[in-house]
Amino acid sequence: MGRYDLGLGEEEFWALTIKEFNALIERYNNNQEWLNHRTALICTVLANMWRGKNTKTFTPDDFMPKERARQQTPKQMLATAKVLNAAFGGKEN
Repeated sequence: MGRYDLGLGEEEFWALTIKEFNALIERYNNNQEWLNHRTALICTVLANMWRGKNTKTFTPDDFMPKERARQQTPKQMLATAKVLNAAFGGKEN
C-alpha cells in the first residue's frame, strides 16, 4: 500500500509514524471516493438522459461502488461447505 498506492520509497515509508501513515491512507481513500463520485456523475447524466418516462431519476449514489461483503467467520464457512457438500451429494467424513 505504501509503495504502490501512496508512491512512497522504502526510506519514506519506514520514516512514517503510524499516525502519519493512517493520515496518508485516509487522504488516499478520500481521493478515491472523489474520483468515483466524478465518474458516478457522468453515469447519472447519461442514465437520466436515456431513462424511460415515469421511471426513477438516478442519483450519483446509484453508481457509486458499494462496500464489500464482510468476511465469513470460520463457523459460517463450515456451514456453507456443509450445504454445498449436501447439495452435490458429498459425504461427511
